Amino acid sequence: MPRTYGPLTLPSGKVLEFREPLGVDKDHVLKMVNISQENIIGCAMLIDDYVAAKCVKKVDGKATSGEYKTLFSDWSQADVLFYKRVFERMFGMNEDRQKSADEAADFLLNSLTSTDGASLPKPSESLSKPG
Repeated sequence: MPRTYGPLTLPSGKVLEFREPLGVDKDHVLKMVNISQENIIGCAMLIDDYVAAKCVKKVDGKATSGEYKTLFSDWSQADVLFYKRVFERMFGMNEDRQKSADEAADFLLNSLTSTDGASLPKPSESLSKPG
């Protein structure tokens, strides 16, 4: 079960409780959003908003209805942006996580060994050798 966070007081004084997102949250949202080549950028932003809204459990002590598409409808822009910034900082790919992921990838790429113990050529070596 995902961890719940809060209380978080928004600029308007609204108080939230929210949970960390799960992969299934994005899956559910993706099924509800009609994505096409023409609207892919707007949909990507909308998906992020919907996932963040889907994770809000309580507003001012009252459980949300679960209707994430309209949760932010009567919120001020300042409240929405504040909550999304907190949410992204907590669960998004921030600079520390990017650096950590880059270091893990570098380590794996520089020490390629298969699970059977055989060493594999490094990607840079396999590109430079005639084959």
